[in-house]
Amino acid sequence: MTRRESLRRNLPPLIVALLVLLAAYLPTLQTTINGADHYFTADVGEIQIVLNRWGTLHITGYPLYTVTGNALVSLLRALGVGPALAPALVSLLWGEIALVLLYVLMVVLTGRRWTAAAILVLFGLVRTVWVHQVIAEVYSFGLLLLALLLLLALWPGPVRGRLYWLAFIGGVGVGHHRGIAFAAPALIYAVWPALRHRLTGGGRPLAGARFLLNCLLLGAVGVFVPYVYLWLRARAGAAWVYGHPDTLAGLWDQFIGTEAGHYIGLPATWDALRANAEMVGSVLLTDLTLPGLIAGGAGLIVALRNPRLRRAALTLLLSAAAPAAFHIVLYRDVLSALILPVAVSTAFGWLFLADALAGWAARRNFSGWRRGVRWAWVPLAALLLAALLIQNGPFIHDLVTDRTALAFIDLAEEAPPGSSLMIGWGVYYFAVAFAQQVDPALAPRLAEVNLVTHEAGFYNLARDGRLITPSYTFYNQPPAWWEVRLGQPPVLEAAAPGLVRIGLEPRRPAAPPEGFGPTSQAVACAADSVTLDVIWATADVPAEDLSVFVHALDADGAVIGQADQSAPVYGWRPLTGWTAGEAVRDIYQVRVDPARVDRLRYGFYRVADAGFENVYSYEIPVNCGA
Repeated sequence: MTRRESLRRNLPPLIVALLVLLAAYLPTLQTTINGADHYFTADVGEIQIVLNRWGTLHITGYPLYTVTGNALVSLLRALGVGPALAPALVSLLWGEIALVLLYVLMVVLTGRRWTAAAILVLFGLVRTVWVHQVIAEVYSFGLLLLALLLLLALWPGPVRGRLYWLAFIGGVGVGHHRGIAFAAPALIYAVWPALRHRLTGGGRPLAGARFLLNCLLLGAVGVFVPYVYLWLRARAGAAWVYGHPDTLAGLWDQFIGTEAGHYIGLPATWDALRANAEMVGSVLLTDLTLPGLIAGGAGLIVALRNPRLRRAALTLLLSAAAPAAFHIVLYRDVLSALILPVAVSTAFGWLFLADALAGWAARRNFSGWRRGVRWAWVPLAALLLAALLIQNGPFIHDLVTDRTALAFIDLAEEAPPGSSLMIGWGVYYFAVAFAQQVDPALAPRLAEVNLVTHEAGFYNLARDGRLITPSYTFYNQPPAWWEVRLGQPPVLEAAAPGLVRIGLEPRRPAAPPEGFGPTSQAVACAADSVTLDVIWATADVPAEDLSVFVHALDADGAVIGQADQSAPVYGWRPLTGWTAGEAVRDIYQVRVDPARVDRLRYGFYRVADAGFENVYSYEIPVNCGA
């Protein structure tokens, strides 16, 4: 069969499979800044920024993915693609190429074009596969490299320089993500006869040593050369550079990934090991379903009895077993790079099971209705297809359309101009940075805010009154954490709705306060809320901690909205911690239709045996229609 005839036969099933998958992928492509705080999407916001800014990523840097992604995003942006969509399209491109390579390997191994196409669709709808086709992440690129390595190793015919290519591409893969190193036992087994012959040098030890040295050098080139990009971008003063890859120590730190070291190691107890196994098992069951895992394993085992497929089956078993074992025993978090090889091997198990069933039916020379036995896998595949679509489609759609980031950008935009906004490294930091550096149209006022992380030097910022942070920050970095970094207890007060100012000295009113109460109060109206801005002052240290109530009342005096807190400043300034003569700014946002609000009643209360007891109560009129 000529190459043209082979292409004409094999291309239509592949096109159909890719079109079916694109019908699922395109509606779930991520088109906005990531807001989902899920292990799938924890780094997506950072990648969206990096690929738009020619920056560098967190450890281990992923330099080849970054430089190719930067180039592709620049091209897509020049064609008018949005800054959030373009990085997702890069993932889709790498993922589609990976699917093509896997289809080619399936057809080469079994010769069953339409069966391979059907299995490819099922594989493409596996959750970990699907989600990384439609979000900005590094794993579809890793899947491409794994597929290419398996195709090279298992190609039945001669491949010129196969071992050298495996060494180089394997090095590239390990340089991209260390998880690809776990494919090494499978690849070595797949090419062992040729590898052993070259290592022995046909009785010439020097030839074998020279070959081994060449492979090591090619692998080293694939691993290390891309890291030059990190150094170059840092030296060029790129706007977004992680760490200090412009120094040898910083570049080495990126390469070895010291920050991820806390995920690696033997569990301390048997219970911890069991919990880790349950975590990995839960992900695999969600991805592949229990029947799917059983069918995939059965297909690989059955293929071991088939001389035509034995080498491929054992290779794929090793390709799944090594990362799965490491994941269960030595890695204490979900890592998609270790899940994907298991999914790949399971999909080939499905293929081999369908191939075995068809072969068994052909050998029995069934006639009539019994010929349908060879297609008995089809209804099972249809059920799995329906399960994957129902289970994964809504989940991924909700993930990529999560609008939390946009809400947080709105919150950050309330930061006073000239302030330094501290947000811990993660999803919300990336959201604000994206609005500042990539798409300023999202929040024009953020141009006047200095964005800093939890690793910044805070003393001077706090001394000058410029240090702001979201109120939720104190759950992860409580006041004691700030005290260590400031060298003294922080002084907290509200800066804007949901934002806290961190200072060093208490606010003092212009005139000494008499007793306890508000020295000023103001109301601001928005489209869906009413905000109370109040400054409390106290002549003496309060004797007890009281909670705050803020109630929106209609013209009849009925409560139509409230914004109570356990203590002032979003619960972080208990009254007994105040100093004599101190004033504290406090802000409360009541989510309510402003047109219905007649006045706000606010003050302090305690919880008594009989219920809530108001201790201080004040009112302020509201006229949002004025």
